[in-house]
Amino acid sequence: MNQQVDIQIFHECSGEHAHDYPQILVPLQQTMQICIGTSEYQVTPRELCFVPSGMAHQCNYCGKLLAINLSEDMIDERNVVLLSYPLIISMQGQITRLVELIQAELQQNPESKAVRYLYSYLYSKLIESSAAPSIRYISEHYDLPITVDQLAKIESYNATYYNDWFKQQTGFSPSLYLRCTRIKHAKELLVTTNFSVMEIAVMVGYSSNSTFTRAFHNITGMTPKAYREQSELQRIG
Repeated sequence: MNQQVDIQIFHECSGEHAHDYPQILVPLQQTMQICIGTSEYQVTPRELCFVPSGMAHQCNYCGKLLAINLSEDMIDERNVVLLSYPLIISMQGQITRLVELIQAELQQNPESKAVRYLYSYLYSKLIESSAAPSIRYISEHYDLPITVDQLAKIESYNATYYNDWFKQQTGFSPSLYLRCTRIKHAKELLVTTNFSVMEIAVMVGYSSNSTFTRAFHNITGMTPKAYREQSELQRIG
């Protein structure tokens, strides 16, 4: 995922406008009233607001406001549908801590680049908080055997309806979404660890090297070994 992100603290926000990029807004002092599209929301300092790109929004807010402007290529393609409408997410636990860290870093160094590395984790927590239970289950248990019937049961749907519902939510079939999730984690392990390809296969839910290699090639167009070698060459270069 591209790590381009612009993070700023504003002292007021007013007027109707739209951006060609997604945006996360966090009011830091008092409740913010914001109209996004045709809906109106009240966002407290314990919540964050996700505004999709291109969606007109208007707020009249006087006070410190944390704005995280994202680039389109930061949105994982598996989450495009999920993040195509506004979201108001309660900030709890790690999300709250991340926002506090961002504020502290910006106060010490307004031009900080280090704060941008907090984004990928904030993004993952945003997805976890907004996703349906079965989608969260895949994110948390991708290394286990998972069936469509099992996922459908989590949502109290039959398997046929669940397949259609899941594709509406994510743009992917459940099996492809699971495969993409596994391969995403495998890519991270190939680049950041010295585990063997077989060890990584088991860690992301595959019982054999050949099955893992075939799935990896279908998603990325290359073998795990070739991906690791290419990443190493790019790091050295």
